[in-house]
Amino acid sequence: MNLTLDFDKSLAHSSWDASRRPRADSIEIIYDEIRKTNVASFNWRPGERANNGFRNELCDATLPPKDKDIYYSYSLFIPQDFTIQPDGFVVITQWHTPGSGQKPPLALRLRHTGRLDITLNHLDTGADFSSNGSKQIMLTQVHDFKKGVWNDFEYLARWSSDENSALQMKINGETIAQYSGPTNYADQITAPYFKYGIYPPIDNDVELNMLCGPYTMIVEPTRDFITAKGFDPDL
Repeated sequence: MNLTLDFDKSLAHSSWDASRRPRADSIEIIYDEIRKTNVASFNWRPGERANNGFRNELCDATLPPKDKDIYYSYSLFIPQDFTIQPDGFVVITQWHTPGSGQKPPLALRLRHTGRLDITLNHLDTGADFSSNGSKQIMLTQVHDFKKGVWNDFEYLARWSSDENSALQMKINGETIAQYSGPTNYADQITAPYFKYGIYPPIDNDVELNMLCGPYTMIVEPTRDFITAKGFDPDL
């Protein structure tokens, strides 16, 4: 399965799920002179809610299979004036499980200090979510995450609740995280779905804007492809 979601068409006539935007004009398609392609411009205003939360996100509702290697790529532009209130954070990317209140298996949180936290939540096979809760791992923290420029994100993930799972992550071609172990909840029959945008779990007191580039997902890429992208095919 190869999937690329871009912005050559309006959101009303594309494969994106835009139900998590608070206004019809919260996400607009514009041409970016740096990348020479259409990108999505996100705008979120204090107090705006969608899908039961303070958010403005685009979602790929595809549910790929678990236990398979999956390659993902996309780009984000966070402007210099992206101001988060003290002690707050904004989720800029997450993979979420369908139809549950569980924490996202993978989330990228940009803190008010400018630090980017990448966390993994999972539940071991045989564990009871209601009694034990999920386990959260801080995969890595990027202290020098750059604003005012495009940042390219790449991942190689194998979503499962057993030890045969793995996750590798790159930003701008540099490997920032490698992990072997559970990456999903035991009760999930698919891999999680992808979404990106602006999600401050607690209302932010300043308007926020960002740009998101096209998104690609490749299920079961070849070993040569994985190696060429600089990932470890045996992790």
